[in-house]
Parts: sequence; C-alpha cells; structure tokens
Amino acid sequence: MMKLNEVAAALAEVPTLARLAMELKPRPLSSHDCFAARVEATAARYPERTAVIFEGHTRSWRELNEQANRYAAAFRDLGLVRGDAVSVMMENRIEYLATIIGLNKLGVTAALINTNLVGKPLVHCISITNSRMCIFGEERLAAIDAVRSDSALATIEYYLFVSDTGTVASPGWALDLEEKSAGESSSNPPETDTVTLGDTALFIFTSGTTGLPKAAVLSNRRYLLTAVLSYRAGLRCDVDDCIYLCLPLYHGTGLFLGVGASFCTGASMFIRRKFSASSFLSEVREHGATCFIYIGELCRYLLNTPARPDDYKNPLGTVMGNGLRPDVWHEFKERFGIGRVAEFYGSSEGNVGFLNLLNKDCTVGTTTLPVALVKYDVDRDEILRDSKGFCIKVADGEPGLLLGKITKQTAFEGYTSKEATEKKILRNAFKVGDAWFNTCLLYT
Repeated sequence: MMKLNEVAAALAEVPTLARLAMELKPRPLSSHDCFAARVEATAARYPERTAVIFEGHTRSWRELNEQANRYAAAFRDLGLVRGDAVSVMMENRIEYLATIIGLNKLGVTAALINTNLVGKPLVHCISITNSRMCIFGEERLAAIDAVRSDSALATIEYYLFVSDTGTVASPGWALDLEEKSAGESSSNPPETDTVTLGDTALFIFTSGTTGLPKAAVLSNRRYLLTAVLSYRAGLRCDVDDCIYLCLPLYHGTGLFLGVGASFCTGASMFIRRKFSASSFLSEVREHGATCFIYIGELCRYLLNTPARPDDYKNPLGTVMGNGLRPDVWHEFKERFGIGRVAEFYGSSEGNVGFLNLLNKDCTVGTTTLPVALVKYDVDRDEILRDSKGFCIKVADGEPGLLLGKITKQTAFEGYTSKEATEKKILRNAFKVGDAWFNTCLLYT
C-alpha cells in the first residue's frame, strides 16, 4: 500500500512522464535525425556555452561542432560515405567526441574499440566490423602498430593518427588527422540532413566474457531514445547543468546517458580519461558538476575515501547509472548530498530496460516494454519448458530469466555476426512464431 507522501511524489512526476511519452513517440526509421544533427542544433542555439571541459581545456558548442565539421570534411576527402564503418580507438578526450560526431555527420558507423585491447582481440574487433579505416590516438600508437601488419587488417585503407600530448609524431604509415583537417571547411556538411534514424550510428562491443567481443549494432534511433530517457527522465538536465563523465566512452553507459544527454540539451560535460576517487569531489565543486554518470563500484570507491563533515556541500544533485548496491545506496546519498538516484537496468544490445523514474530507493524501477520472467534452471543452464515446449512464466515475487519481446517498436538490432544475433533470440517462447531477446546467453 503506497503512503500518502509516495502518492504525492508519484503525482508530481506526471508532467515529466507526459513530456517523456511525447518525445518517445515512435517515428519512421526513414526520418532524418542523428546525434550529430542534435549537436548542430545545440551549437546553433547555444554557440558560446561550454560543451566540454577536459584537462584544463574547454570547447564551446560552436567550437566542438566546427572541429567535428573539419573532421567530417577530411573523412569525406578520404572517400568515406554513408554506410561505411570506421574503427575508433582513443581515450576519453575532446578529439574523441569530435571524431564520433564527425563520422555521424556523414552517416558513417563508428566502431568504438576498447582502449585496453591488444593483439588478437584488437585485430578481431577491427576486422569484424569491416572497417575501411582506423582512427587511433597517440596514446594507443603502440597497440595499433603491433597489429597493423596482420593479414586480417589488410583491407584497412588508411590509419589516422590523433595527437594527444604531442610528444610523439604521427608515424609514416598513418595520416595526421589534425593536419589533414586543418584547412577544411568548418561549416555543417550537407550529408547530415540525409542521415536517418535507421542508420547504424555505432558498433559497441561486448565484454567478451564468453569468447572474443561481439560488435552490437546501435542505430541512431536507439541512441536518441536512450538520450531522451536520460535527459528527460533520469538526469533531468538542461543547458545550465554540467555532467561529470569518467566512465570509458567506448561503452554505452557514459556515451548514451551522459554524452547523449549533453548533445541533446546543451548541458556541459566534464570528462576524465579515468575515474579518480581522490579528485572527484574537488572537481565536482570546481566545475559545478550537477550530474554524475556512475557504475556502482565507483560509488563504493568514493565511500571508501576519508569522510569530511562538509562532503555534502557540493553542487551534485542527480546521479544516473547501474549497479548501486542497497548496502551503499543510502550512505552514498546522505554523505554526498544526492537528491536523485536514477538507477537503470539495460545493455548496449538489449531491447529492454528498466529505469527508476520515481526516485525510489534501492530499485531499478519499472518498464513499459513487453517483458517476461521465465523459469530457469541455474545448475543445468537451461530454460524450463512445459509439456508443449513453451516457456513457463514465474509467479509474482519469484526470480526468473528476463526476456524482452521483439516487436517493431522493440527491435533487437543484433550484432555484426548473424550467428551471434540468432543465439540471443528465443523463438516460439510462448506461442509459435514469437521472438524474444534472451538477456542471458544460453548454450542449450
């Protein structure tokens, strides 16, 4: 039974949820829109507002958009066109953002490579995306140089080097992206107006815990839907906010929820290459960070730092992420003065997700998407079925395996591998002809 204060809190959310429903209204996949178009619109609306802060450097939205435009022009000159794929291996920094925006402006898919990869896994990730080119940061020069002669990468047409500290020059076998783009136009390219919601924006790689990583397909539609959920229902941010980002941006949590919310609203981003618990609070205060994208372990690390009586005196009010454990939740909120925790559940490739819309403690919230929990034998690693061969839904309150129904509006976009895609689809689950996304990969 809900208490009166809980009812009042829920009713207060109605206007926000109504606006969210309007923004999530399905649009045809042929509609022209992409995250680069949102950057262009934001740059036009807030040209001199700060877009990103990084290691003492800042870019306004106008400057970030113009840098991305120059990159896009350089990519065009090298022959990239809509539908191509390019591998990107770079640490969190301004050039990384400009690169993925520039590629998206042309309708080119950015395959976002984990910066920790070397050797065979690195070759695998570049090759399975059919990338025409590889853009890498100075900081990953050694890793790329060590694999570029591999026969699986023989189809790479160009390697593009992006300077970082400037202590190492571009090697002779690569083109310097800054030099290549220096004289290019900073105007918005016309190609952006032709990019659609159905176009593939990104390839996001799985962790590879059950073998080599798989490249999950992410359309512009799904990227923008996730960004809307973040800025409208999760972070609830606007141009006056600053989002603290320290998660690797080759992964979806930081890139979709944080960067996506910023692209769409004009909220500024403070980005770090890596998380630092000792620097966190001072940076939040210095840069006026009002939002933080987390994974649960970061919150635990922050609680393990020496406590001070004024830790709660900071501008941070809202956090969004996943994996915040119940034994950490309340202490984290109280110590750092957090008013809103938007915990979520989802995956980069999944067609289903949960979001704590109502700011209730210790919950991943709810979903409006068609889902089912079915009986699953953990020891035997298999789904239990009835005498007709159909899955068995669990009773209320029982644990089970989560399935997400695959429909026109809840599509499973899959991986670059058709075989890997099919393995994640559970067919004829409850009736002949249906299809469900299996949130746990089973080998049955």
